[in-house]
Amino acid sequence: MESFKHEIGFVGMVTDTDSTMTDSLESGDLSTTAEKVRLPHDQSGMLWFEDQPTTLFLESIDRWTRTLLEDDGFVPVGASKLTVRARVVAKEAGTLCGVHVINRLLDVHLPHINRAWQAREGGHFQTGDVILILDGTPRDILSVERIILNFLGRLSGISTLTEKWTKGLSGMKVASTRKTSWGLLDKWAVHVGGGLTHRLRKGDAVMIKENDQIALREGEENRSKETMKRWIETTDFNWHGSFTVIEVDSISLALTVAKSWCNRMMETDENRPLVIMLDNMGPVKTKEAVMDLKSHGYNEWIYTEASGNVKFEDIDEWKITDVDVISTSKLNMGVSSIDMSMLLDDEGIREIVS
Repeated sequence: MESFKHEIGFVGMVTDTDSTMTDSLESGDLSTTAEKVRLPHDQSGMLWFEDQPTTLFLESIDRWTRTLLEDDGFVPVGASKLTVRARVVAKEAGTLCGVHVINRLLDVHLPHINRAWQAREGGHFQTGDVILILDGTPRDILSVERIILNFLGRLSGISTLTEKWTKGLSGMKVASTRKTSWGLLDKWAVHVGGGLTHRLRKGDAVMIKENDQIALREGEENRSKETMKRWIETTDFNWHGSFTVIEVDSISLALTVAKSWCNRMMETDENRPLVIMLDNMGPVKTKEAVMDLKSHGYNEWIYTEASGNVKFEDIDEWKITDVDVISTSKLNMGVSSIDMSMLLDDEGIREIVS
């Protein structure tokens, strides 16, 4: 399935059409941005399915837009014969994300504003490019000016940085974490930039991290190896979502977990993927762990994920580890927003002649 990344296209006048005027511009394949992989970390199908946003995604958009509008004291004006044209202009280059968020915002709260997108979701834009043209009452447009810019700026910042990571990794996959500020919207922006979403919600997959391993200890168990071996042998995985993640901090624990998991899969004829998260092990130990796991033949059910202190400046070292995916909160946490502005046309307010 091809990527939905496209270069900027240009569409015509706004006031001659309604809010559906840019359907052709937005009709690209949005089912995935990353190359198709068999990694369980790509949960983007829960956000976009059959060429449209899912209910889960729309509900998240509605919650965020409603909250921001209410915080801002938003009161819509409604239809009017007085109109003004506004343009959203990029003040720096980037990868666009937020088209569907803004469309939903306007469809639900300001249907009288006509819009024309000058760039696609996932498309590239340069400094000075017009991203979006709006026609509507001055009060309506100005009432959502900052909210529109905040959405587009933040989400485009994430997608732009994620694309930088994906290009730098030269085919290795990078996934976000659940350290998000804007929840599913952050995940969508990572997806648009070519990254993998990882879990969208806790129920998508069970993740057993250090604190969980301590909480799972029973009786005389005092080591994670003993706890995880018993847990893997006795746990009902039917409630685990689509995959399971177990965090390890050493090669020996990784081998113990992998052996226990593969033994269970062979004994029970189950066919469930396990992600072994190699936490804070660094590129050198990660490479050694991956080699050891493969040398034992554990890779039929096992995926490897490197996480913890993964930095962009170290990606050349990570690329030679042969790990299946790296995950980092740096894709979306503390990311600088893309600078954009909204400018009203100099001609000012116009009256629509019916």
